Amino acid sequence: MPIRPSHLLKLGLPAALVATTLVTVTGSSVSAAQPKPFYDAFQVPDRQVTAAPEAYDPHSVLVKFSPKASASARSTVLAKHNSRQAAVPVDGDYATVTSNATAPELLKKLRAESSVEVASLNYVRTSAATPNDEYYRSDQAYLSTIRMPQAWDLSKTAGSQTVAVLDTGVDGGHPELSGRVYTGYNAINPKASANDDEGHGTMVAGIIAANTNNARGVAGVAWNARILPVKVLDSEGNGSDSSVVAGINWAVSHGARVINMSLSGPSYNPVMHAAVKNAVAKGVLVVAAAGNNYNSSPRYPAAFPETVSVGATDNNGVLTTFSSWGDSVDISAPGWRILSTGPRALTDPGYLPYWGGSGTSFSAPMVAAVAAMLRNKYPSWTPAQVESRLEATARDAGPHGRDPFYGAGVLDATEALGGSWAPKFWAAGPDGNDVPARATFMNHATAPGSIGTEGEEDWYAAQSATARDVTVRVAPPTYDDDNRAQNFDPVLAIYNDQLQLIGYADNTFGGSESVQLKLPAGRAYFMIRSYNPSRDSRPYTLSVTAGGLPSGGIGQSQWVRDTFPADLASGVSQTASPTVTLSQNAAPATINSTNVQLLHGKTGAVVPTTSSYDPATRKITIDPTPTLQDNTPYRVVVRGLKNTGGTAMPGGYLVFFRTVDVAPAPITNFTVTGQYAAAGMKWTLPGITDLDQVVVRRNAGTVAPSAPNTGTSAYTGPASSATATGLANATSYAFRAWVKDRSGKWSSPVAANLTGTYTTMTGNATALNFGGKVTLNGSVVRVDTKAPLAGVPVSLYGRNKNSSTWREITRVTTSATGTYSVTYQPTYSTIFAWGYNGSSQLLGSRTGNWTTDVRPTLTANLSATSIKLGASTTFYGYVRPQHAGSPVYLQRSTGATWTTITSTKLNSTGNYGFSIKPTTRASYTYRVVFQSDGDHATGVSPAKSFTVS
Repeated sequence: MPIRPSHLLKLGLPAALVATTLVTVTGSSVSAAQPKPFYDAFQVPDRQVTAAPEAYDPHSVLVKFSPKASASARSTVLAKHNSRQAAVPVDGDYATVTSNATAPELLKKLRAESSVEVASLNYVRTSAATPNDEYYRSDQAYLSTIRMPQAWDLSKTAGSQTVAVLDTGVDGGHPELSGRVYTGYNAINPKASANDDEGHGTMVAGIIAANTNNARGVAGVAWNARILPVKVLDSEGNGSDSSVVAGINWAVSHGARVINMSLSGPSYNPVMHAAVKNAVAKGVLVVAAAGNNYNSSPRYPAAFPETVSVGATDNNGVLTTFSSWGDSVDISAPGWRILSTGPRALTDPGYLPYWGGSGTSFSAPMVAAVAAMLRNKYPSWTPAQVESRLEATARDAGPHGRDPFYGAGVLDATEALGGSWAPKFWAAGPDGNDVPARATFMNHATAPGSIGTEGEEDWYAAQSATARDVTVRVAPPTYDDDNRAQNFDPVLAIYNDQLQLIGYADNTFGGSESVQLKLPAGRAYFMIRSYNPSRDSRPYTLSVTAGGLPSGGIGQSQWVRDTFPADLASGVSQTASPTVTLSQNAAPATINSTNVQLLHGKTGAVVPTTSSYDPATRKITIDPTPTLQDNTPYRVVVRGLKNTGGTAMPGGYLVFFRTVDVAPAPITNFTVTGQYAAAGMKWTLPGITDLDQVVVRRNAGTVAPSAPNTGTSAYTGPASSATATGLANATSYAFRAWVKDRSGKWSSPVAANLTGTYTTMTGNATALNFGGKVTLNGSVVRVDTKAPLAGVPVSLYGRNKNSSTWREITRVTTSATGTYSVTYQPTYSTIFAWGYNGSSQLLGSRTGNWTTDVRPTLTANLSATSIKLGASTTFYGYVRPQHAGSPVYLQRSTGATWTTITSTKLNSTGNYGFSIKPTTRASYTYRVVFQSDGDHATGVSPAKSFTVS
């Protein structure tokens, strides 16, 4: 695949405006019909997709118990089917029954239980946020291309992130933008407002932040993002670099976190570059449209290395004809027939203020909006980290891996925001005639072909016994840029047997190309490519007919005659050494690590290699130092060569290939560390680029699950650590882990075990007076051998009787026989438990609970033990701990019964007093009672007696 210097533009566009022409309406529309958006309406029938089987949890079933079933009967059902809930009382009618058995098998058994009224598989429901905006379903299919509906399930907000739109201004009063647009700045005329007088900027703003789910208009990508309008382009869509630079600097100093620039020009400006670098250095992510110039000439500011440059695709994720391309393109997003907000003042009265357009101008704001959502989710991330995330999660499209057409691929909002991955977009494989050595031989005067991949070259060969006058013509399919996002614009080049150029045609825009020449005797080659980078599956026709006016001359040579592997090849060995065979003798000094490289197609990193050159065969061999990763895209790059005569190779040459897909390597360094009722798991991921997930399964006991769909799930996901929860007390567990790649292949398993432990506890008191002490003893042993655990730490935990929060009271080390003992003075009524927290081989365990009630201390005194009738005595004392404000009750003994007479509240120091004035002569006995309040048990004072005479 060649990299050639850019040709002149075939279509003049305003230098600063990247959007293709918007629909133009002349005159006023007078009609009784309902107003519609300002665009060319079209209908595309929905694709019918066979419904996928419903997913369900493989080891759980939902049940509804019969209302007549007792709690005991329900618990029996759970225990019978090995549910982890077996020990939990079932008070409600519903429960999830989880077992090591398969869900359908478990369902069958549960339906046979008399206590179960209804049972069902535990289906997995997948939501997809679907806005109710009027044109979302009919005109915004491109949002599904970047998987925005699934992404909105993860996040619907850019929070406080502000996106500066450097453009023609914004109609901030538009109903879809009202309340989302700041005052902004007019860099062209600072005394004027930043209102939109052209329309382009309002469209860009609406793509980012149109009010979503409001039953009207269109849906914005970042539902409620804030827009900072900066007017840098005038009413014709043009603007000077000074305005753009001023706009960048103003946006940075006024709180922008993301800058979107849907504008471009062909010239490099170091001042603008400095402004972009300053913005990025201050934490602002800069996004720009790649341009709509059909070629690879750099467009700025997108071509600055610090900028995220965005190309355009259609709704199917296929590159558009107009999208500019080159190594500066970082990522792509839809930019074909985009519907967004339009300025109200510029909209014809017969239309609604919603405008349609195409261009990378409308691709860039999709990336900017998702970037703002990322910045909201990860506020500490730098611009480089945000860009890396966007590119690492992009869906591959076109040639294998990163390429000059899509960059890293098509924006995937869902995976970028932490959701699931999606398969790469469809791309064609090798067509068999990518280089002269594999040219299709023309046995007839005509040959059909098509450009199936972006940047593709098709080679044909013809043999002539003698020189002859011919006309060589390429007839393309109809060029229809009104209705097609991809169109073939042929370029025809003709070479002699030495691969020297003897004919060239690129004279029309989208029409046939032809060359009249004298074809030399022997072998001749015809190379066909498209001027623009896009593919077009419709066939073209190559014809070679007799006659014509010969033209002559020898042009520059085609440098590459053959490659291994073929361009776009798949299944290439991981130990392969790519080769490039040249058509002329190369200067050996130019074959070096700068000019001949192997790039990792996912990361773009240079793969360490050693290159050698054989002058006899003109073959360059590239020997990779490391073994290539499986199912991974790579790119061979050859450029900067010179032949032995000193002539430089024009442009460069690329070969894209993907290595063979083999089963992934297993995880390594798999460790499982015991905790109480849980286990911390860690591992090292294999060095693969197509990781889907690590699957860890567990069984109770010592035999690990035999397959990824057996046992109980401990973890499923792409991380390198996780915690297995829900482990039972005093139970051993066996774990086994597998790696699954994105093509569904599984690694060999890796196993680990945790041995269960059993802890005990006894105490010497279940009730104490305040200030008393309790001794709590116990031991810890392995469950397999019953051997004591000597010298391990164990913790005494406690919680107040009226609290659910446990605290660690103390930690001790077990004796040589695995025993432990602590004497503790509780302040409150306390529930105790001993716990061993586990180790790298042992699972933690807890004892049952031991409750020790603490009774408060109550003192009792009488001011007089003998009084005359009509006099009084005072019963007084204190409660410890003080319990200020709590009630105490005065009780009188009547035979064997104590009767409450009255109550009072303890004062701030915990003291109380009752004045007693009997009405008859007799002997009296009184006491004071403090009733249990949860913190303390009921306490009773000593009884005190007095006589009345």
